[in-house]
Amino acid sequence: MSSMGSRSHPSGDGLTKPTPVGLAEMSPSMSPISAEPQFEPWTDPRTGRFGQLLDDLENLWKARYVVSNLVRQELRVRYQRSSLGFLWSLLNPLMLMSMMSLVFSQVFQLRVTDYALYLFAGMLPWTFFSLSINESSTSLIANECLIRKVPLPKAVFPLARVLINLTTLLLSLTAFSVLFLALGARPSWAILSLPLVLALLTLFTLGMGLTAAILNTFFRDFGHIIGVLLQALYFLTPILYTPAMLPESSRWKFWLNPLYSYITSCQQILHDGQWPGIPELLVGAILAMASLVLGYLIFKTNEAKVVFRL
Repeated sequence: MSSMGSRSHPSGDGLTKPTPVGLAEMSPSMSPISAEPQFEPWTDPRTGRFGQLLDDLENLWKARYVVSNLVRQELRVRYQRSSLGFLWSLLNPLMLMSMMSLVFSQVFQLRVTDYALYLFAGMLPWTFFSLSINESSTSLIANECLIRKVPLPKAVFPLARVLINLTTLLLSLTAFSVLFLALGARPSWAILSLPLVLALLTLFTLGMGLTAAILNTFFRDFGHIIGVLLQALYFLTPILYTPAMLPESSRWKFWLNPLYSYITSCQQILHDGQWPGIPELLVGAILAMASLVLGYLIFKTNEAKVVFRL
């Protein structure tokens, strides 16, 4: 085994066994991750499924510096050599929403009060979800070199992609605040429930991201399927239009869409100034937990085989 990825020590039976090297001992050429407190995974493994879960959570906590550095590095590279830098996180959504609002409210004559706010309130969570799933699906493949050389929990890579897009979402909310005030809207106390809705959406997205990362690593065609599925889901979600535009007898079908509860909750808070409905929150919480548990089980079952599929 390469001396970069491990060091050897004699065991009691006279054989030489590799010991994972800490992140602090890595050279810059091995990884873009800077030297932080050492990550020493898989010490004293617990038994049982619940014990494995605790081990995985502990290892992710130990790797928090890795996740933090991956997020910071991506955000730096994204706006590198740009004169406006992070301001593009505010300008991009503002310009996009302005153009879409103009097209759909004037050209297609959609009669929605403060349509720009309605559109923004739906597009923000949708963009976070779609980008996170797309990027999570390729996160293991894109970090093949690092996965082969450094003993890290592989879940840090889809997790980092979700957190990167969550950071962008939070920055975009600043742009929403500018638009909100420019249109003369008044904030309501319902805004206090937004962190809860975003937390549930993040957990749901992480679970789906873990699943997408495994599926695309094992079946490379899945990356193309994701694009088609997301495109269909976009038009099936009431972002460009309101549920009221459909016959009342057909509106129940929106609940078949897993994103409906999250998108609607954001629209209720940011556009209507109302607290999200109890059904939306309950469905959102159930979907978030189900997605996270299923994603974890799929990822955990196949994690050891990932290196052979890269």
